[in-house]
Amino acid sequence: MKKSSIIFLFIVLAFAKADSLLAQENTTSQRPKIGLVLSGGGAKGLAHIGTLKIIDSLGIKVDYIAGTSMGAIIGSAYASGYTGKQLDSVFRTIDFDKVISDEIPRSSKTFFERRSNEKYAITLPFKDFQVQLPSSLSKGQNIYDLLSGLLYHVKDIHDFSELPIPFICIATDVTTGEEVVLENGYLPKAVNASGALPSLFAPVEINGRLLIDGGVTDNYPIDKLRDRGMDIIIGVDVQDDLKSLEELDSALDILSQINNFRTINDMKIKAPKTDVYILPDISEFSVVSFEKGREIIGKGEIAARNEIASLQRLSSKDYLKPDLEIKARDSVYINEIKVDGNNDYTRAYIVGRFKVKTPGKIAYNDINIAINNLQASDNFTKINYEILGTGNDATLNIEVLESEVRNYLRLGLHYDELLRSAALINLSRKNVLFNSDIISADAIVGDNLRYNFDYYIDKGRYWSIGIHSEFLKFEKDVKASLIQELGSISSLGVNNLDLEYRDWTQQLYVQTRLNKSINFITGAEVKTLDIFTETLTTPDPDDNDVTNFSNGTLGSVYGKVLVDSYDNAFLPSSGWRIDGDFHIYVFNTEFGERFKEFSIAQLQVGRAHSFGNLTLRGDAHVGITIGDTDNSAMDFILGGYGSRRINNLIPFFGYDFVSAGGNSIIKALFEVDYEIFKKNHIIFSSNFASVQDDLFETDDWFTNAQYTGYAIGYGMETFLGPIEVKYTFSPQQDDGQFFVNLGFRF
Repeated sequence: MKKSSIIFLFIVLAFAKADSLLAQENTTSQRPKIGLVLSGGGAKGLAHIGTLKIIDSLGIKVDYIAGTSMGAIIGSAYASGYTGKQLDSVFRTIDFDKVISDEIPRSSKTFFERRSNEKYAITLPFKDFQVQLPSSLSKGQNIYDLLSGLLYHVKDIHDFSELPIPFICIATDVTTGEEVVLENGYLPKAVNASGALPSLFAPVEINGRLLIDGGVTDNYPIDKLRDRGMDIIIGVDVQDDLKSLEELDSALDILSQINNFRTINDMKIKAPKTDVYILPDISEFSVVSFEKGREIIGKGEIAARNEIASLQRLSSKDYLKPDLEIKARDSVYINEIKVDGNNDYTRAYIVGRFKVKTPGKIAYNDINIAINNLQASDNFTKINYEILGTGNDATLNIEVLESEVRNYLRLGLHYDELLRSAALINLSRKNVLFNSDIISADAIVGDNLRYNFDYYIDKGRYWSIGIHSEFLKFEKDVKASLIQELGSISSLGVNNLDLEYRDWTQQLYVQTRLNKSINFITGAEVKTLDIFTETLTTPDPDDNDVTNFSNGTLGSVYGKVLVDSYDNAFLPSSGWRIDGDFHIYVFNTEFGERFKEFSIAQLQVGRAHSFGNLTLRGDAHVGITIGDTDNSAMDFILGGYGSRRINNLIPFFGYDFVSAGGNSIIKALFEVDYEIFKKNHIIFSSNFASVQDDLFETDDWFTNAQYTGYAIGYGMETFLGPIEVKYTFSPQQDDGQFFVNLGFRF
C-alpha cells in the first residue's frame, strides 16, 4: 500500500511538471514577436533614444530591429546591449561638430603638416589643370572611429542575427541605385554605410559595392521586419516633412527635400502597416541640429508617452532590459599589424605613421591616435580597422583606401598691421619623386610680395627630410632712438625713419617624433638679411642712397625640440606648448674674416587650461645670445601683435611693432579668455618683459620688468582663421593702439 502511494504521488508530480512546462511553452509561443523600426533623419534621429527609454521602462522585449541611417546608428547600439538610458548618457557627451567635420587633433600632425594646415582657408583638389570639388564634405572617418568604440564589445559577431537583439540596416548601392540589406560583416562598417548621407559623407565600400545612405531607397524598413516573422511592429518616424519656399535656405535643405518627395509618399503606405506608430514633434529641428540633442531626445520621450496605452499592452511580465556591462578597455596585446588596400604607400610607411610597436600591449586610446596620425597625412580617403582575436593573439587589421588626388589648390587671406593685406595662392603635388613626398609652393600677393617653397619626404616614425625656402619683406615706421640703442648707427638726426626689412631663408632639415608628443628637428640654414632705410642717405654713391643696418648672409646649424599638445594653434583652451631652439651661426658674409661665431638659444613654454567657458593661458619666453654678434640684425625686438613669427621679432601688447630690442630677453604673458558663445571670445591680456644687451648679467633681470602692456580684445574662430580686434595700452606709453588680425597667419 505504501509502495503504491509513492508511485501514485510520483505520477501526479510528473504530470504537474509536464503541465507547467507546457504552459510555459504556450506562454512563450503565444507572446507576439515584436519588431522595432527606426527611420533615418540625421540629428532628428536622436529622438529614437527618448522612445527607447520609454520602451525599457515599460518592460517591452524587442525581438528584432531594422534601422536606416541615424536609425541604424541608434538601433545597432541598442541591439548590441545598450539600454535607452545608457544611450542617452553616451550621446550627450559626443561633440558632433568634431565627428561630422573629420577634425583631426593637432597632436596627430607632423610639424610640417601643422605649418601647412594652419594657414590655408580653402583646399581644392585639381586634375589636368581643372579644379575638382570634393565628393563629400566629410570622409566619415570620425564616425567610423566612434562606432568602432561604441560597438567594440560585439566586434567578433559578424552575423547580426546573433547580436543580443537581431539587427539589420539598409544602405544604397550608388552605382546601381539598388537597396542593400546589411545583415552580416563588421557592424561598425555596415552602420557607417547606412548613414553615409550623400554629399555630406563619403560612400563606403563593402564587398566591392560602393554604398551610401539607405534613406535613398528605404528610410523606414518595416517590410524587412515582417519578412522576418515579426507579429507586432513599433515604428519611430523622424523623417522630414516637406519644407516651404522660405525654409529652403541651404543646399542640404534642398537635397533633403528632393529625397523627402519619395519618403513621404512611402509613409502613406508604411505608416498604416505599423502597429504602434510613434511620430515625434521635431519639425523645429533640422538634420544637423545636433547641438539641440537634449531637446530632441525629450521629444522622443513625449511622443512615446502619447502612445503609452498601446505600448503597455506589449509589456512582458517581469522583463527589464539589463544595463550593458561596459568593461574598462585599457589596452590590448597586438601580435601583428596587417595592412590591406595599399598600392602606392608601403606597409612600412603606414606602420611608421602609426607609431606603435608590435608585438606588444597597446592602449586602446593609442589605436585611435594612430588612426589619426595616418589620417593626418591626407593620403587616404578612408581607413577601416578591426581588431581580430583576443588575448595575446590579437591582430590589428587595417584596410586603407588610397586617395587618388595628387594635386591641390589652396587659398588663404590675411591682414595684420605689419605685413598688411595678403592673399595666398598655393599649389601642392604629392608623390613627385617618391610615394610619400610632397612639393608645395606659396605665392603671396598684396602689400608685400612674398613666397614659400617646401619639399618634404614623410618617413613616418623614422627620420623625415625637408627643404624650405621663403622670402618676405615689410616696411615699418620706427623710432630712430631704437636704432641708436641697438648700436647700428651713432647719430641719426631724425625722430622716425622708414625701415625696410627683407629676409631670404633656405633650410635643409630632418625631423622625427621621439615619442608620442616630442618632435625633434635639426638642420642647416642660410639666411640673407637686408635691413635698410631711405630716410637717411650717405654721400657714397655705392650705397644707392640708402643706409644699411644689415646686408649679409648668415649660415647656421640648428636643433629644435617641440612639444605641442595645444588643441588650437591660435586660441588654445587646453594643452602645453614647449618650443626650444638653438642656432649656432658659423658665418656672416657682411663681416668676412672679422666674423666671430655666436649662438642664440631660446625656450618658450605655454600652458592653457579651461574651466567650462573660461580659459586661463600663460606663456614664458627666454632668449639669450652667446658670443659677440657684431650686428643687431638677429637681436630680440619687442612689439606688435597679429603677424606671423619673423626671426626674433617678439609680439608684445602695449607697444607697436619694432619698439624695443636687445640680444637677450625674458617675457611673460597671462591671458583670461571667456568664450561668450561658441567660437566667440573675449580676451584680457597682460604681458611683462625685459630686453637689452647682456640682460642676464644684471642683478634685477627677473624682478623689475622694463616693459609692461595690457590688452582687451574680441576673437572669433572662422574657416578663414581667427579674426581678432585688440585694444592695447601700456602705462609707459602716452597712447594706446588697436591691432587687427584677420585670417590664418602666413
